[in-house]
Amino acid sequence: ANLGGNSDGATALFAVGSKANGTDNTTWVYVQANQALTTGHCLNINATYTAVLAHPASMTFLAFAQGTFAAQDFGWVATNGDKIYVLLSSVSTIGSSLYLTEDNTGILTSGLASGTLAGIFTVEVTATSAQTARQAFVNYPRAVQPASGGRG
Repeated sequence: ANLGGNSDGATALFAVGSKANGTDNTTWVYVQANQALTTGHCLNINATYTAVLAHPASMTFLAFAQGTFAAQDFGWVATNGDKIYVLLSSVSTIGSSLYLTEDNTGILTSGLASGTLAGIFTVEVTATSAQTARQAFVNYPRAVQPASGGRG
């Protein structure tokens, strides 16, 4: 299995929903992207294993893209691990709380927003508010204070 992060393209090489273990205590699930994705995007995986950009109202099964996908591509996304890239749009410190904003971008922030997340701990300092992928420990990522209508 290509657990390097980039998509397998428009043809599925595995059954969607397949799971795999990788290096650095990582676990992965095989999905189809509903739109273009980049490294670190926070995703919600729905019941048909379609990866959509996470939104506070739909945070039920979270994962992170570890490479690039075109819309409708198939590939592996990370659900747990020691060195998972997450896409941040704010200055952050090691171990800071992370949130998901309402703008449907799949980008995390350390500034207070409506989707409070647990199980994601940054291991690199982000000294800029520019959008950047940073390594994190990801251990069963989940919403702990979703916007109304969400589940956590």
